Amino acid sequence: MMAALKAQGTTVQHFRSRACLTASGIVGQVTGLPGRHLDAWLMPRQTIREVYVRGALHADFGLVEGTLEDVGHKVEWGSRMANRYEGYDRPGGLAPIAAALDLPCVAVVDISREDDVHFPKLHPQVDAILIDGVVDRSRYDSIRRFVESVLKKPVIGAVDVMPQLRTAIRDAPVDQPMPPEWFEVLGSSFNRFADWETINDLARGRPFPDCSLSESQLLPIFRPFKLGYAQDEVFGGYFPDTLEMLEILGAELIPFSPLRDENIPTNVDLIMIGCGVPDHHIDAITSNHSLMNALRLHVCKGRKLYSEGGGTAYLSRIMRVNGKEYPGVGIFPFTADLRKDPGPPIPVERTTTRDGWLLGPKGMGMRGYKSQRWKHLPFPEPDDDPAFAGVLTAEGDVFYRKNAVGGMLHLHLGAFPEVVAAFANPPARSLSPR
Repeated sequence: MMAALKAQGTTVQHFRSRACLTASGIVGQVTGLPGRHLDAWLMPRQTIREVYVRGALHADFGLVEGTLEDVGHKVEWGSRMANRYEGYDRPGGLAPIAAALDLPCVAVVDISREDDVHFPKLHPQVDAILIDGVVDRSRYDSIRRFVESVLKKPVIGAVDVMPQLRTAIRDAPVDQPMPPEWFEVLGSSFNRFADWETINDLARGRPFPDCSLSESQLLPIFRPFKLGYAQDEVFGGYFPDTLEMLEILGAELIPFSPLRDENIPTNVDLIMIGCGVPDHHIDAITSNHSLMNALRLHVCKGRKLYSEGGGTAYLSRIMRVNGKEYPGVGIFPFTADLRKDPGPPIPVERTTTRDGWLLGPKGMGMRGYKSQRWKHLPFPEPDDDPAFAGVLTAEGDVFYRKNAVGGMLHLHLGAFPEVVAAFANPPARSLSPR
């Protein structure tokens, strides 16, 4: 559908219904725009509306992809996905997002096995049907009329079965570009059957979300600030909307590489190290002593640092990979042990047990996805003062040391305006011992 729209000169903005740590390269190939992300677990209703409006305002057509029943957390993925940020690239729950944005919903109905077609019971939010897996093009009109008569919904079009192309797409490397001719074939197939009048009526039949972007209300408390963020082959797992929001609100974003750089960017107010795969380059990053010393010095000076997932493992005292131990940066008081067979990230809710500059006062609740790739084993030292180092949750998966905060949770910081504000303002003091 996106390929067919793009071929007509229509600018398409694609949204996943599950927040993903990186923008999809495949979506960018098709549409020319990086994919964006919505997530009903991480984002309250207002944030969903803000993220959608901010992205869709610059496009002719917005498309949100997901499942009306959230089966994403139940899907088992093969080892092919194990090293790709633990399976974030999965469908998410569409129903609450569609409700928050008042979106029309199109259900995909597979008819590739015409001798054994069982029409699903449609979700009440479904407004139209897309037929998938047309085997005989000459029979499409009769199939369309039959589907409409049984399901009582209009059919907006169809896609051919194309078994060889589907196999090629399924088996393609997840981190490599796909041949452009594949998208041309897919777009041509969709265009052959598309009922563009019905599609346009659906797209224009609901009002565009009326949303005043809340970040504008935060602008008066912000000052320009510098944010250095790790970005290279090892680290790069960030929710794109978080970086965009920080930039809108005055952040100067400066990338650096823990793999190659000898120092962090100068005079930065905050260092951010997102999720990544330090185990894939373990010898190289643990031998970059200059950069590791610079990170420790940044924290010793009382400056801010924030990390997630693999970035937090890198900041541990020891990283254990395949039974061998490697020195971490040494900021957080635990050993990061790489699991041999990690499961996908799981949705969790946490409550802070201490005050902090990032997550606010004790008792603040938050939602996130917990990485299961690393197991954290406490590794305190005798001189650790609980006023300056320890854990911020009862479950022990968010850590602090002075003004450094890191965890095995992936948060959508755009859902916490007060957190984004904390990024910009200088720390008054280190974490309280309360």
